[in-house]
Parts: sequence; C-alpha cells; structure tokens
Amino acid sequence: VACRRGAARARQFRQPSNPRSVPVTGTSQRDSVEPSAPLCVASYGKWLGAIVLGGLALRVCLLVYAEQRPDRFDFPDSHRYVRVARNIVAGKGPIDSEQVKAGTDPVYPAILSAGIRLGACSDEAVFRFGRIVNAVFSCASILLISMLGRAICGDRAGLIAAGIFAIDPILLFFNGLVLTETVHITILLAAMCCMARLSSRYALLLAGCGGLLLGLGAMTRSTGFLLVFAMLPAVWLLTKPGMRRATVGLCLVGSIAALAPMVMRNYAVLGAFVPVRTGGGASLMEALGPWADGGPGMDRIVYPAMPDEANEVERDRICREAAVDWARENPGAALRLCVVKLARTWSPLMHAEGYSGMGLQAVALASSIPVYILAVCGAFSMRKSPAKLLLLASPVVYFSLVHMVFVGSVRYRAAMMPMMFVLAAVALARFLETRTTGRAGGRGATC
Repeated sequence: VACRRGAARARQFRQPSNPRSVPVTGTSQRDSVEPSAPLCVASYGKWLGAIVLGGLALRVCLLVYAEQRPDRFDFPDSHRYVRVARNIVAGKGPIDSEQVKAGTDPVYPAILSAGIRLGACSDEAVFRFGRIVNAVFSCASILLISMLGRAICGDRAGLIAAGIFAIDPILLFFNGLVLTETVHITILLAAMCCMARLSSRYALLLAGCGGLLLGLGAMTRSTGFLLVFAMLPAVWLLTKPGMRRATVGLCLVGSIAALAPMVMRNYAVLGAFVPVRTGGGASLMEALGPWADGGPGMDRIVYPAMPDEANEVERDRICREAAVDWARENPGAALRLCVVKLARTWSPLMHAEGYSGMGLQAVALASSIPVYILAVCGAFSMRKSPAKLLLLASPVVYFSLVHMVFVGSVRYRAAMMPMMFVLAAVALARFLETRTTGRAGGRGATC
C-alpha cells in the first residue's frame, strides 16, 4: 500500500496541475504572451516622446508662419489682453481702463505681463511672447491628454488621443492666436487628469487639486465659472463609496479657494459680488436681441440708455435685464437662436470672415467629421463605464449649454475638443484591440 501511494505521488509531481501552462514544443515563453497585452512602459514612453516632438515641430512651424503673416493672427481681444497686461505691470491691477476695472478674465493677461517685464515692449513683441507661451502650454496638453486617455482606457487610447491633439489643425491654429483658449485647455485637462484618478488612495488630494484647477480655469475663461458643479456627479461616481462626501466637498473648496482672491478684489474695487469679471450683460445682449444671428456681433448691439452715474456693474445689470426681457417677449426667436448657436459651435465648417476658403473648409471638415463619428462610437462603447463616460461628457454638455445661451462659434468648442479626442481614441483603441485579438478589450484595457 505504501509503495502504491508513493508511486501515485510521484506521478502527480511529474504531471502539472494545469496542462495549458505547458509550453508548446518549438515556442518560447515570450511567444506565449497574449498579443492583446498593452504597450509596455518603455514603448509607451518612446511613442509619446515622438508624438510630443512632432507636435512641438508643428507648433514651431506655426510660430514662424505667424511671424510672416501677423495680420492673419490679429484679433481685437488680443489687444485687450495686452492692454490689461500693461496695467498689471504698471501696478493698476487687471483693469481695462479707469472705467472698466473688472472686464477681462485675469489669468491670461497676467501671463502676458511676464513677457512685458522681460522686455517685450511693443504689441508685436508681446504677441510673440504669447505665442511661445501657447506652444509650451499646448505641448503640456499633449502629455496631459495622453495621461487622461491612459487613465480612461489604457495605453493605446492615451497615445491615440495625444496623436490626434498634436496634429489637429484647428487647435493648432489657436496656438498662433494670443487668446485664452490654449492655456484654458491645459488647465482643464490637468483638472480632468486629477479627477480620472479619484479611485486611488490619493483621492482627497486629487479632488482638492482638481477643484483648484477648475477655479483657475474659470479665471482664464469665465464661462467655466459653474463647471465645477457640472463635474460633481462624475466626482461622486469615480470615488470609492466611503470617501464620496469628502471628495465632493474638497473639490468645491478647491474651486472656491482659487476664485476667492478675485472675488475679494472685485468687491473691494466695485463694491459688489463679481465672481470673475463684468461684461456678461453685454455678451448676453450680443446673443439675445433683434440683431442677434447666433454668432459674434458686438458692433450690431443697440444698447439701452445708461444713467450718467452708472458704474460698470450697473451697466452690466441693465444690459442683462434688457436681454432677458427680449427673450421673454420673443420666446420663439430665443429658442431658434439656441439651436442656431449650438449648430454654429459644433459646425464642421468655419464661419469667421476670412476663413471660408475652400481649402480651409476642406481641412475643417476632414479634421472634425471623423472625430465626431469616432467620439459617438467611443461613447457607446463606454456605456458600461458610466462614471468615466460622465467625466468626459460633463465639460462637453456644460459648454454646449453655455453657448446655447451666449453666442456660438468654432472658437468656443475648443475647450470641448480634447474630451472628444479621448472618446475617439477609445473607439480606435477598441477597434485595434479587436483586430489584433479577435475580441474587444484586452489586458490593461480599463474602459
């Protein structure tokens, strides 16, 4: 009996418990690795480095082009930002003039003021500094969108999103404009990266940093003032159950902390609660009135009579009330304008004067239509990951609704496009995964 038991144990020792683990004759252990495995860290870093270098080269070429054709990149808002930057350097604070002391989002002029302190005297020199700053921020955005895509759906999605961002012609064009869009996109992507990792043990720190960045983004583009509230449902769902109240609270606290200095400054200067800047009333009149066509048109506004003693806060209130009164009296026209403004914002064609040539329209179509289709496919493929989908969708829905009220333009969808790129990258990553493995998803695919 003892001999039989010993022989049985010997046979069990010689035979592996899992026959599938025995390597097939003629194949190495490396060959047995699934082809669906994500790119390894070293390969990911090399691909990302190549994308960043390619994106940097494109931005340097744009800087050279902008120097040769400055008129094409000369926008009225750019001169206003430079004027405010000069007032910051002069110690007057972020004011437009003595009559308009809180009419401009302060972050971008503060950045431009650094160029003036470094010796950029003329407007052209400040514009040059601004374009260089834009290129730096845009390259940082390539890294950030790769991190966001990687957190959403693995390495492939991160690299694809970075590649789309690096070569997108419309966002590339904005690098040459001394406007807030490029810096705002970088800040927003940094906030999104923080929130995409709320399931980690650093959730509280990331929530506070994400809120702080959203507040900073609101001081770069004041239309993002309420974005933090649109992001809270995603923050709640992405956080582990025991920490949800704390992360939501810290996200709000971070945003308030970023805005608090500007709110206090505006109250001290104007004697009223102004979260970021004045001018919302005039912008609302631009979007709602008999002269409104859904697009920019400040020059067409017929302003109501203003008392001689009215300050900028009171003028803002009068304009806002006039716009709201018109919408109440003309609800049908106001609703039609909402549809027109939404269509203008997401239009694959350019509407700005001087940018309607056949070549530019072809580039706009070729760069937007495929992204839209892929983004819809990516959103559908993420239906089983509602928290991550909500994170990407929240800024898109929020800014779309904002510009159904205010004017619509291709410029105002710039902040939404990185999220669309990530959704498109998810669709492409899953397609590649299916092609290589015969099934959607793979090791390391988290979407």
